This record gives sequence, structure tokens and C-alpha cells, in this order.
Amino acid sequence: MHVRYGGAVTYDLMVFPVDRAMTFEEASAVIDGPVDAGAPVPAHDTRLDPFIAEMRKRYWRLRGIGPLAPPFEFDVLPGQVVIRIPSSKATEVTMAVGEAAYRSGLAVLDPQRTAVGLPAPYADAPMSAEGVEPHVASADDSVAALRRGAATAPGDGQPDLRRAITDRLAAAGLLTTRLPGPDVTPDAARVDEADPRRVPASLQTPERRADLIAALGATKVGERHRALGQLAGWDPDPVVAEALRPILASDDVFAAGEAATGLARQADITDLPGVLDLVYRLSPADGGNAETMLIPLRAALTLAELGGQMAVDGVKDRARTWRGARKVRHQSWEQVFDRELDELLGDS
Repeated sequence: MHVRYGGAVTYDLMVFPVDRAMTFEEASAVIDGPVDAGAPVPAHDTRLDPFIAEMRKRYWRLRGIGPLAPPFEFDVLPGQVVIRIPSSKATEVTMAVGEAAYRSGLAVLDPQRTAVGLPAPYADAPMSAEGVEPHVASADDSVAALRRGAATAPGDGQPDLRRAITDRLAAAGLLTTRLPGPDVTPDAARVDEADPRRVPASLQTPERRADLIAALGATKVGERHRALGQLAGWDPDPVVAEALRPILASDDVFAAGEAATGLARQADITDLPGVLDLVYRLSPADGGNAETMLIPLRAALTLAELGGQMAVDGVKDRARTWRGARKVRHQSWEQVFDRELDELLGDS
């Protein structure tokens, strides 16, 4: 599962071709196996097309944002389809994906349940949604614990906030993890409480930077996102900034938002126009919504602070225009994003 903008949780599935029966561990190795960053990008696997067509019959507009978009993210990669489902739709969409994949002769990897659903003749039935709800509930508890920790912090500083969140997670029986990966030493893993996203200085080496930038071109979406998550926590570095700028134009909302966050940390005000353009593309003015515009707007405001209060006010005025009039919200999660946007714009 992933925690997306504003704290929303997604239930993630990967659909891919198979020619034999395999265990969860074997399927995971296929999905997340090593990638040669210097190798040419493979062509689209046409075996995915029947599944895409099946899903399109049920969910007309599979990709994009806005009112006509499906209730999930649908990312077609050369050798797999990655689907990120909001927790409120996890059971329904998992069932639909399992059935469509089975009819199309494809496998479904479910990392949350450590399960793999296989097509005939390797399985007698599609992957079901049994057991999805407990995982969704656990993830929702994680987000609730984070919010309670933020609400009960004894002071206004980030260290107080971090300690309160940690206490709430411990009380809920939940674990926290942080990038980078398994090579982090115990000393490096002591995250600076005042800046929790920052990559420890001992890990900010030219070699690691080169590896992460190379991974931005990986065919596996998980590998790309992991690399972006680390580069977004990198100290000001012109090489990192140059690698992040093109990603602002990505159709991958998560990737574009991470790039904006990373560029805000780079603290170069000349990146403000590009980040502002992303705010517009993810705003209601261009088919987005309050949730999708939150992360790039935070980045834009951080960059605008470098130019003074007039620049900050200008960004807020544009964001209010692009947001437009607030709509009546019937879902509590939509109301949460509206409130967060109000607070960010000073319109509470």
C-alpha cells in the first residue's frame, strides 16, 4: 500500500503475463527484478491488451484525472499494468481486476496479501477479494494514527510533531519505515526530526546519486518511485535538480508531485514557473481536484517564499482561481482535501 497526497491510502495490484505457475516470491521477482538502466526500453507487451480492453468495458476512461476518470490509477507499462486503488474502492476494484485478468490469461500480484492470482490452466478461478478489507483497515488505522499524532502534538515544532506521531503509531501497534534501503547503517537511520524526508548526509554520495538518477528510467514503476522518493530528499545539488525538472511534465501524478517536492528542496526560484504549471495541470481548472493539486502547491509556495510575500500572495491568488468555486462534497475524504487546501491558502 501507498499513502498518497493528503493521506489517502491506495491498495496496489500489478497485472502481468505468465507462462507457468509461480509462487508469490517468484512473481515478485518478475515484477521487481533487477533492471539494466542502460538497456533499451522494451516494447509494449500486447498480451496486456485483452485485459486493458476488459477493464475499459467496465471503466470507460481508464487513465487521467477528473470527473470521468475511474476510481483508481491505471498505469500501463511495457510489461505490466500497475493499479493503485483508493481504500474505499479496494474490494470492488480488486474483484474486477481479478476477473478481467483471469479472462485475459494474466496474473495478478497483490503485495498486501502476499498473494498471486493465476489464470487458467494454472488456477481454477480468478483471484478473489477475500482478505482485502483487513489490510485496508490496517492502512486506514495507520493514517488515522498519523493524524491523531499531528493533532495531539504538545508543541508547534517539528520534533514535537514527530514524537507525537511516533507515539500514536506505537500505540496502534504499527511500524514505520523510511527510505533509503537495506544498506542504511543504524547511525544513518537516525532521521533528523526537524527534516524527516531528508536523505542522511552520509548517503548523499556521487555514486548513490548516479544510481538513483539512472533508476528514474527504470521500466518498473516501483523502482522509479523509490528513486524519486530519495532524490526528493536530497540537499541542493544542480545535478539532482536537472534530473528532477523533466519529471514535472510526467503523466504519473505521484512522480510529478515528488519532482515538485524535490525541486522545492533545491531552493532555486527559477523552478517556480514549472512547478506552478504542474499546479495548474492538477487543479480543477484542467481536470484535476483538490487532492492532486495539494503537493505541487506546497512546493510552489515553498519556492515562492524565496521571492518574498508578494510572490507567495501571487501563487495563492492563482491557486484560488484554478481551484474555482468549491463543490458540495458527499465523501469525507474529499472534504479532508478541501480543508487542507483551505488551510494552505489561508482561507479557513
